[in-house]
Amino acid sequence: MEISELDKYGICDGISEIILTSGIENPNAAPIGLIRKDNRIFIRLYKGSTTYENVKQDKNFAANVTCDPLLFVKSTFSNLKNEDFKYYPLNSTKIPLLKNSASSVIFICGEIKHTEQAMTAEIIPMDAVANDYRPKAINRGLTAVIEAAVHATRYELTGDNKFLDLIDQCMETTYKCGGQREKDAADILLYEIDEIKKHVSGGKDTE
Repeated sequence: MEISELDKYGICDGISEIILTSGIENPNAAPIGLIRKDNRIFIRLYKGSTTYENVKQDKNFAANVTCDPLLFVKSTFSNLKNEDFKYYPLNSTKIPLLKNSASSVIFICGEIKHTEQAMTAEIIPMDAVANDYRPKAINRGLTAVIEAAVHATRYELTGDNKFLDLIDQCMETTYKCGGQREKDAADILLYEIDEIKKHVSGGKDTE
């Protein structure tokens, strides 16, 4: 499969925010940014995550394109249910895909470089599937809640309150511009952030 074919599956130049599914025995889903530049594609995965361990071991995964904010938030903080996945045969194995994605692209890893904190892999598209769906224009509430989820993971790692301020800004946009699914995702995200605050502050108020 040529990299130029990825455009029609929603993975374009720049950083595409997708949900990566991996794990042959126990499927896992997590939001990841795919980096496409100069007709090459890369991922960077950090140690300590299930996604890192799965891709390091299996050397393959699927990139699922979706505009569903609930899938992004739920896969950020917990794994999805088994019924959310389906499987794609690849050689003698099978790759988990998201049933409700707009499209899914199956990748294998080429060259992999390791550092103390992460690994960076150039990835090669092998095949792709597109589900029947109607394209939906991006809503500012959607992009804001995804951005807030990114800030939440950084707050969890660092405990830096500047990320809480950034989350507040994103939430204002989501509640102003988002539809019901975006607002539902924001409600879940704010609950998760409150739980993270308890861990980061040892139960004290972080505000």
